[in-house]
Amino acid sequence: MKRKKPKILSCEEKSILTAYQNKEYYNCHFKENIDKNIEISDTTFDSCIFTKIDFTNIKFTNVDFVDVIFEECDLSNKKFDKQLLSRVNFKNCKMIGVSFIDSSLKDTEFTECITKYLNFSGAKLNNVLFQNTSLSEASFIETSIKNIELDNVNLVGTEFISSSLNGIDFSSVDINGVMFDMYSLRGMIVDSFQCQYLVHMLGVKVKE
Repeated sequence: MKRKKPKILSCEEKSILTAYQNKEYYNCHFKENIDKNIEISDTTFDSCIFTKIDFTNIKFTNVDFVDVIFEECDLSNKKFDKQLLSRVNFKNCKMIGVSFIDSSLKDTEFTECITKYLNFSGAKLNNVLFQNTSLSEASFIETSIKNIELDNVNLVGTEFISSSLNGIDFSSVDINGVMFDMYSLRGMIVDSFQCQYLVHMLGVKVKE
């Protein structure tokens, strides 16, 4: 699967507070945390890098992210609802309880992340990678899923409801403890061992 990488040519190191005050969110490299609460709204972060940023004091409202890299950041409980994320990479980030409800994620990667309790309900995922990532207790409800790759992903407690998984390869991940409805199961790719779990989950008894 080919994913487009973030297009970042050169970035000026800048504090988030300075960018917030000047409304400048283009070609920036943010490394400095802030100790006051701010709300960033109605804008787009374009060609930016966030390194070791704790977003506890930062609220996003109607903010899109295009060509952005998050490295070793804490984004726990942040809301990206109804927003666009295009060519975005999350690397070694803590993302517990992050919400992507009704959002659009394209060419986006989650690698080496702690991503428990993610909510992708109503979202559109296209060309998305989850790699070496704990994705447990996540919700995919009425999610549009196209071309996603799962590589060494923890899915315990995750639910796929009314979300087509046609053509999605689950053969390399442990699906024990995952909840699927009948609609979501159609066309998904599994191995022979995973078939046994799915049969058991559906309450079907196999006569030996």
